[in-house]
Amino acid sequence: MVFRIDLTARLEPAIEAAAYFVVSEALTNIAKYAEASAVEVEMAVQAETLIVRVCDDGVGGATRGKGSGLQGLADRVEAVGGRLEITSRRGRGTTIRAEMPTSVLASLRPTGQHVHPA
Repeated sequence: MVFRIDLTARLEPAIEAAAYFVVSEALTNIAKYAEASAVEVEMAVQAETLIVRVCDDGVGGATRGKGSGLQGLADRVEAVGGRLEITSRRGRGTTIRAEMPTSVLASLRPTGQHVHPA
């Protein structure tokens, strides 16, 4: 298992919690279903967006079906203004990628609006 974490500061608690659950659910699914021999976990901030990526070389075939842990994970990521992508082809492993704003407040602001300090 390889971890690549490139964070220079703590994030807001809601963002940290969502990132934790992305990694936790992904690793749980890998242990249960993937039959993987290699796993990579990466986290980095790019342009005020936290990117969390977990990939394996397992059997693939993961889906975001209703009621699945992956759908619940997508819901959690979307609740903080992010999005979750799942790429999983049979026999080619699975990649789960979450993109979340580094600030929950930024995710609540409509595009084009700026917050000015009082």
